[in-house]
Amino acid sequence: MHTVRSTVLAAPLLALGLSAGAAVPGVEGVAQPAQIRCNTQAGGGAVNAVHADKIVFKIIGPLQAQVPGDQMALDALPRNTELDIKVLDDPHKVADLRAKVLTFLGAAPSAANRLQVDVGQVLYAMVCPVKPFTPPAD
Repeated sequence: MHTVRSTVLAAPLLALGLSAGAAVPGVEGVAQPAQIRCNTQAGGGAVNAVHADKIVFKIIGPLQAQVPGDQMALDALPRNTELDIKVLDDPHKVADLRAKVLTFLGAAPSAANRLQVDVGQVLYAMVCPVKPFTPPAD
């Protein structure tokens, strides 16, 4: 029975050009930005995908607000509870996830604040816009 099951599973894999045995994948040492072209504008310019991160995190201790008037609102955020934010991402840069969380929350980007944020996971999306995307000014 085991041989039949292996043969039944192996046949579709072999048809796809895949091995039925476990193979350790190679390591890719060179990274390329995930720049995806969705379309081309009438003038020939590229319409690229918009990149976004959903960062799941916990605030594990007190945070200092960037602006003193925001401290009460920052203190009111729940501690030790999974929270998430959705932020735009630049595929040509390395993302500092804790800095993104602190900036989004209005917390000061200090070393002490960085220790109070625990990033659990990051989900990623690329979306092709219906019209060309213009990022907001900083």
